[in-house]
Amino acid sequence: MNLTKLKKIRIGVSLFFFLLLSLLFIDPRNSIPIPAIEIISSIQLVPALLMISVSFGWAAAGLFFIIILTLLFGRVYCSTICPLGTFQDIVIYIRKKINKRFRFSYLKPSYAFHYFFLGLTFITVLIGSSIFLNLLEPYSNYGRILTTLIEPLTTLLNNGLAAILSRFQIYFFYDIPLRSIELSLMVGSIFFLILIFYLSYFHGRLFCNSFCPAGAILGLLSRFTIYKIVVNEKSCTECGACEKVCKANCIESKTKKIDFSACIGCFNCIKSCPTDGIIYTPPQLKFSKHQTSFIESRRLFLGSMSVPLIGSIVQNTTQSDTVKSGYWQTKRNPISPPGSMSIQHFSTYCTACSLCVTECPTQVLYPSFVEYGVAGLFQPKMNYDASYCNYECTICGDVCPTGAILPLSIDKKKLVQIGKTVFIKEDCVVVAKKKDCAACSEHCPTKAVYTVPYEGKLKLPELNNDICIGCGACEHACPTTPRKAIYVTSNSVHLQAQKPKVQKQEKVFDVKEDFPF
Repeated sequence: MNLTKLKKIRIGVSLFFFLLLSLLFIDPRNSIPIPAIEIISSIQLVPALLMISVSFGWAAAGLFFIIILTLLFGRVYCSTICPLGTFQDIVIYIRKKINKRFRFSYLKPSYAFHYFFLGLTFITVLIGSSIFLNLLEPYSNYGRILTTLIEPLTTLLNNGLAAILSRFQIYFFYDIPLRSIELSLMVGSIFFLILIFYLSYFHGRLFCNSFCPAGAILGLLSRFTIYKIVVNEKSCTECGACEKVCKANCIESKTKKIDFSACIGCFNCIKSCPTDGIIYTPPQLKFSKHQTSFIESRRLFLGSMSVPLIGSIVQNTTQSDTVKSGYWQTKRNPISPPGSMSIQHFSTYCTACSLCVTECPTQVLYPSFVEYGVAGLFQPKMNYDASYCNYECTICGDVCPTGAILPLSIDKKKLVQIGKTVFIKEDCVVVAKKKDCAACSEHCPTKAVYTVPYEGKLKLPELNNDICIGCGACEHACPTTPRKAIYVTSNSVHLQAQKPKVQKQEKVFDVKEDFPF
C-alpha cells in the first residue's frame, strides 16, 4: 500500500466522525434514533471507561475497539475519532492557510506534567468528584461548546426556514422552542473554545499531550503498539521536513527519533518525506524493554475502571435522607434526573457533555453552575421553572455515554422518586386570592396531588408523597410567583415510589340525562 494515502484516509475518517458526533449535539429536531446515539457515543474513550464500571453494552464494545485500534496503530483515535482533536486539526489547517511559512518544531515531552493531571483526575474521581473530567475531558467539552454556542443557532435557522417555507405551503420545517442558555455555561464554553483555539493555533496538539486524560491513557497504551511510525535511518537525509509538519511536536529530525507515545497518527510526516525516510512498521525486539512500563500502565488502566466503582462505594457512606428545606433552599439543592440513582453517583460519573440536555424533549434538563458544588460544574439538573419531566420518557438514560444516568424501562422510571413535593397552603391562590385553580392536580401524572373541598366550591390541593415521583409537573404548572406554592425537594438518594392505584370510574346510568326526549 502506498503510505502517502494514509493521510487522505485519516482526513476522510476524521471528518466522518466529526460530522457524525457533531450532529448528536446540534440536532434541534432530535431526529437521530436513540440506539444510534448510544452506539455513536460509545466510541469515546473516557465516557466508555466510566460506563463499563456500571453497565456493559455498547460502551464495552466501543472501549474494546479503541484499545485494539491503539494496540495496532497507535493514537489514531486522537486524529480520527475524537471530535475535539479534529476541531484542533481544522484550526491548524486555518493557521497554515494564513501563514504558509509556519513550521512546527520538536518539543521535549512533558510526561510528568501530563501524567500529573491524569493522576489528579483519577484521584478526584476516586473521592467522588469529576471536576477535572468536566474541565479536561475532550468529548464533554466539545459537546458543551456545540450545545451552548451552536445548537441555538441551528434552532434559529430551522425556525427561519419554517417561517419562509410556510409562505409557500411547505411544512417540512416547523417551529422549535429556543432553549435558554445559562450564562455561566456560555462563559465557560467560550473560555474553553478560546483556550483550545489558541493552543492549537500556536502550538499544535499541545492540549492533547499536556492536559487531555484520554491522550495520557492512549499515550501509555501506544507504547505497546504493533505498527509504529519510525525513521528509516538508511533513507533519511535529515532534511527535517517531517519535523516541520508534526503537529504533535514529537519528531526530532537531528537524532532521527520519534516519540511515538506522543504521536497522534496524523501521517503528515509520511506525506511530507521526500525520500521514504518515514515508515509505518512493527518494531523488532523492543517490546521486552517496556515490560515494567506495561505493568504500570496496566495498573493505571485497571485503576481507571475501578475508580468509579470505589467512588460509588464511598458514596454509600454519604447517603442522606430527603433534603428538607424551604423553597429558596430547595432551589440550591439540585434534583438529578431519573436513573442517576443519587446525587453522589451522578456527580461522580457525569462529565457534563450535555448530550442529555440536547436530547431532552421537554427541555427540563439544564446545565448547573455550582449547585452540585464546584466539582460538579456544568452537570445537568432538573429545572422545573423551565419545564417538567415527561412521565413516559427515558431518553436521558438511553443516551448518557458515561453511566451517570442509567437506562430505565418506562415502567421502572415511573416508580423512581427523584424528589418529594411540598405544599405551602398560604401561598396557594385558592387561599391567598380565593380563586379556583387545581392546575397542580390536573398536571400530576400519578395523582399524588389531588384536591379536597375547601370553602364553598373551592378545592384545595393535598399530597400523597408515597406515589409522588418528583417529576415537577405540579411545580411547573403552579401559577404563583415569585415563589411556587407547590414545589419539589430533592432526594439526594433516589427512592422507590409506590405504584398509583388505578381507580375505575363507575358508569352512572341516568335515565333522564341519557333519554332527555
